Amino acid sequence: MKADLSIIIVSYNTRQITLNCIESVIANTQGVDYEIIVVDNGSNDGSPEALTKLTQINSAVKVIHKDENLGFGKGNNLGASKAKGEYLLFLNSDTILANNTLKEALDFIKTKKDIGVYSCGLLNRDNTVQPSGGYFPNLLNLYAWQLFIDDLPVIGKLIPSFHPHQGITDNDRDVEWVTGAFMIFPKKVFDESGGFDEKIFMYTEEMELIYRVSHLGYKTYFRTPPAIIHLGGASGGSHLALTSEVKNMLYFWKKHKPSWQLPLVKAAFIIGSLLRILLFGIIKGDEKSRRTYSEALKLVL
Repeated sequence: MKADLSIIIVSYNTRQITLNCIESVIANTQGVDYEIIVVDNGSNDGSPEALTKLTQINSAVKVIHKDENLGFGKGNNLGASKAKGEYLLFLNSDTILANNTLKEALDFIKTKKDIGVYSCGLLNRDNTVQPSGGYFPNLLNLYAWQLFIDDLPVIGKLIPSFHPHQGITDNDRDVEWVTGAFMIFPKKVFDESGGFDEKIFMYTEEMELIYRVSHLGYKTYFRTPPAIIHLGGASGGSHLALTSEVKNMLYFWKKHKPSWQLPLVKAAFIIGSLLRILLFGIIKGDEKSRRTYSEALKLVL
C-alpha cells in the first residue's frame, strides 16, 4: 500500500536516541500517511531488540537489520529500496521533531513541481540556530575555505561558502545543498538520480547526491520555519569528520570536475592543512588538531 511519506532512519549503536527520534515523529505528526523504515547497521547496544519490539507495537515502524555497518549512504539506499512513499525523508537518528513539521513540509513541497530536495531549519538542543545548507564546491570557495577567507566579516560574505556558516531563522534561503540531518526527496527524483553514491561511506554524501539532482534540473529548497532539533549538529569538527571530508572532496572532484582542477584542489588542501598544523597544532599546542591535519595532509600527498 502506498504512503505519502517514507521516513528512513539509519541507526548505528544509538538505541535510545533512535527511539526518542521515532517517538517524536509519532507524537508530532498528524494528517500524513507515513511509514518509518529503520536500517540498523549492525548495532550491538540492544538496538535490534528494542526496534523489533517497537514494530510489534506500531505497524508503521519497519526495521531492516544488517550484520555490518553499511555507512550512511548505503544504509539509506537500502531503506529507500523498501519504501512505499511518494516522498522520502532521510532523517538522522539524533533529531527531534515537533509542531507537525512533516505536514507543513509536505504541504509546501507539493506546491513545487521543480523540487529536488527540501530541508527545514535545524536547531541545537538549546534552540539556538544551527548552520544549515551551503553552495557546491568550486576552486574559489575551496581556496577561501582553506585560507580562512570565508571566515572574514566582509570578504567572506562575497564568496558563496561551501560550508554552512549561519542559520536563517525566519526566511526561505537560497542554497545549493542542505545538510543530511533532514532531507525530503520526491521518490521519483531520488530514483532518477541513482541515490547515494555508496563509495562514500560517510560525510559529503548528501552534497554529492544533491549535486547530481541539481544537474537533472531540480531545485533545492531550504525553508524555516518549520525547524527541528538536531542533537549532533553542535559537535562537528571530529577527527573522522575532518579527514573524511578531505578524502571525499578529492573523490568528488575526480568524479565531477575537469581533471586539470585536481592538482589545484590538492594544493589547496596541502596549504590549508599546513596552515592548520601551524596555527592549531603548534602555536596553540592542540595535539588532536596536529594529528588530524597531519593525517589529512597524508591523504593529499
